[in-house]
Order: sequence, then structure tokens, then C-alpha cells
Amino acid sequence: MKKFLLILAGTVFVLSVVVFFTALVISFKFVKQTTDLINEDLKNKFAQTIVRIPQEAHPTYRDFTTTIYSWEMETNQNEVTTVIFKHDTGFSPDQNIIVATLQMDQVGDPSLFNKVLPAVIADKQSLESAQNLQNPKLEANPQALYTKINLYNYEGRSEQVSKITWDYQRDTIAKDSQNLYLKLRKYPPWFIKALYTLQGTTLQLLSP
Repeated sequence: MKKFLLILAGTVFVLSVVVFFTALVISFKFVKQTTDLINEDLKNKFAQTIVRIPQEAHPTYRDFTTTIYSWEMETNQNEVTTVIFKHDTGFSPDQNIIVATLQMDQVGDPSLFNKVLPAVIADKQSLESAQNLQNPKLEANPQALYTKINLYNYEGRSEQVSKITWDYQRDTIAKDSQNLYLKLRKYPPWFIKALYTLQGTTLQLLSP
């Protein structure tokens, strides 16, 4: 009986190791590659339409639902401030609306954030709206692909914006990535999310 239990335990252990490494390989070779391509396509689309994301900017944070970029901007007076841009990923089948957000750093100076907006925002309607909070144009812009803009002023100061959001239909902003999304749809959402978390955790453990 003892020998049988040892063999059973050994078999379970070996199978567990095989399953783990198989999942690890799939998480990197399929899930990571596919989601990275989607994120890169979204980055390029946003950079072309609303926010000038530096080409060399890499995500400072990402999970299954959100990708975040941050970089420093300098005003004409040589003042430096950090801007943050984040967007939904649309990896989940029910995430049909992708929201993109440009915002100031939590400890940033709102006046500096507003000074750099002309250099950051690529869309004329968005920039003019951010600079004129009393009479903004928040409707859809077919050329820039978004369906709505939302503006948030800094702690009640009507003249200074601290955050801008744009709503997109996933099928519109990520039109060129539909085949990649379809690849993810071949598996249950919980399975893709678990593999995404696995590769993310593995990279964190391996990072110096």
C-alpha cells in the first residue's frame, strides 16, 4: 500500500510538472505574443489619433484589463512633469468599449500638465476641449475614431483639466487586431486570464 501511494504521488508530481511547463510555454508563445501584438497595435492607433505616445515608451504597468504608459514632458520654461496614458485592452470578450485616459501624475502640478497638453494631445478637438472647459466639444470624432470625450477638472478648478478620457468601440479602434482577438476567443476567458497572469508572475520573479 505504501509503495502504491509513493508511485501515485510520484505520478501526480510528474503530471503536475508537465502540466505546469506546458501551460508556461503556451502562456509565453501564444498568450504573451498575441496580447503584446494587440497592445502594440492599440498604442500605434492612439499615437496616430489622440495622444503622442513616444515611440520608445514601454508599458510601465500592464495586466489583463489595462495597459499604462508614463513619460516626462518639458515645458517651454524647462519645467518637467509626468504624464500618464492608460487604456483598456479588450482582451475579455465582454469588454466591447475601450477607454483611453490621459491624466496628470497624482503628485503632479496641474498647471504644468496643462502647459504640456499641446505637445501631448494630437487630436485638435480634444485639445481645444481641454483648453476650453466652459464650452467643450465632447461628441464623437469619426476621424479620430472615438465616440465620446470626458473631461475632469482639477479639484474643482474650472480652468485646469487633470484627466481626459476617450471612449472607443473595440471593433473600430482595434480593427486591424480582430484576428488576434479571435485567437484569444478560441479559449475560455478564465483560461486566457490565468495564462496571462502566469507569464506576468513568471517575468516578475525572474526580473532582477
